[in-house]
Amino acid sequence: MLKSVYSRIFFLCTIVLMFACGLTGVIMMLYANHEQEQEAYDRFYRTARVLLMRIRDQYVTDEMLQPDTLRTELETYTTIEFVDCYVFDSDGVCIVRSDYNATDVSLSAALREEASAAPYCRMGGASGNFSEPTATYVERFELGSNTYYLMLMFPVAYISNFSSSMIVVLAVTVLVIGVLGALMFYFNTMQLLKPVLGITHAAEQYAKGDFSCRLSPTGEPELDKLAATMNRMADFIDKNERSRQRFVSDISHELKTPMTTIGGFVDNILDGTIPPEKQKHYLRIVSSEVQRMTRMVHSMLNISRFEEGTLSPHFEKLDLTNLLIQTLLLFEKRIDEKQVRVEGLDACPRTFCEVDQDLIQQVFYNLTENAIKFVDEGGELFLAVDSDETQAHVHLRNSGEGLAEDEIPHIFERFYKTDISRGKDTTGVGLGLSIVSRIVVLHSGTVTVRSVKDEYTEFIVSLPLTQPQKKGDEA
Repeated sequence: MLKSVYSRIFFLCTIVLMFACGLTGVIMMLYANHEQEQEAYDRFYRTARVLLMRIRDQYVTDEMLQPDTLRTELETYTTIEFVDCYVFDSDGVCIVRSDYNATDVSLSAALREEASAAPYCRMGGASGNFSEPTATYVERFELGSNTYYLMLMFPVAYISNFSSSMIVVLAVTVLVIGVLGALMFYFNTMQLLKPVLGITHAAEQYAKGDFSCRLSPTGEPELDKLAATMNRMADFIDKNERSRQRFVSDISHELKTPMTTIGGFVDNILDGTIPPEKQKHYLRIVSSEVQRMTRMVHSMLNISRFEEGTLSPHFEKLDLTNLLIQTLLLFEKRIDEKQVRVEGLDACPRTFCEVDQDLIQQVFYNLTENAIKFVDEGGELFLAVDSDETQAHVHLRNSGEGLAEDEIPHIFERFYKTDISRGKDTTGVGLGLSIVSRIVVLHSGTVTVRSVKDEYTEFIVSLPLTQPQKKGDEA
């Protein structure tokens, strides 16, 4: 019955509410009874004052206590105040009484002792001429040299009735407040649980692999913070899941072609379709495809490290111009083969910047390889390095067919190749520029492209001269 957190909280709060109401009611009832008893005592005390004054007046007038005269006075009070009056001597013998009951009445030594210091008053059960709860009041007084005791008795059923009524009212009040409180708590809790149920539903969808569900603000700060965290988590997981699916799809697509080529050539060699004198030629093609697959896997692993954030660059002050020249010299043979003119390096100033040498050289290598690959025969390769107060800028521009406007936004995507590059680039895997983009972002920089169709393509790498300090480095 109490398996859920909600049901346990519901019953606990209901019990606490009813207990609090009951405790408050009991305290109020005790206080009210005390006030009622105090009122009864005050009534006794006032009546006793009046009677004692009459008794003393009669004693002064008659110079003695006249029982018959005093009895008349007491009977009057019995009729008017509905109270039985008794006067006892010092031995507890009744000398005057207001009732006509034949039963002997005496005042015990214990009551005389109780009343010797101060008036005694007690609420009790039925007594004397009353068949209902009765209050007894005893007060000691002096007349001359003699000691007497005045005892008053009158019914106090109204106090008992009041207590009974209070108990009934208390029980009904506790019941009504408990029911109303439980209903209010139930509906309020259900209202509060709606966002929680929504979060639970969203978590269940995430567990099933559906990350499209998003949580809306509820107006409750704590729940809104949780919902925002859940949304960010879903965005992050969705992004990673899409990246994983794209990775698997891309790698499957890109590996399919070389594997088919390799499999076809090897099968043809094995079944004799390719004659022995041509097998070496086709084995070179197989070797080339294997090398391309190796480069592809290596590049994909690098991209995965970039995306996962597991690659930590080692920044140091380096001369970008010198690093660019070193990289360009690696392509000297290919530059000579295509008779490409290299311009701009003689005017490049030494520009120092905080970079990871291996990563930035990878950027320069990929961009230079791309430029030489697509520069036209006898064309121009322009390189320049400049800087401003905060950034260094490296320019690599090659003449040639250039890029169409609709191609520029996609060139940094993995495995993207333009229509022109598909014909000219038979060894590339379509990951070079994607790696460039990720390395530059890792350096808090940017890489942009400018191109004019049938004229040129230019890549501009902008890097901060000093790497911004990370929060982890400040600690």
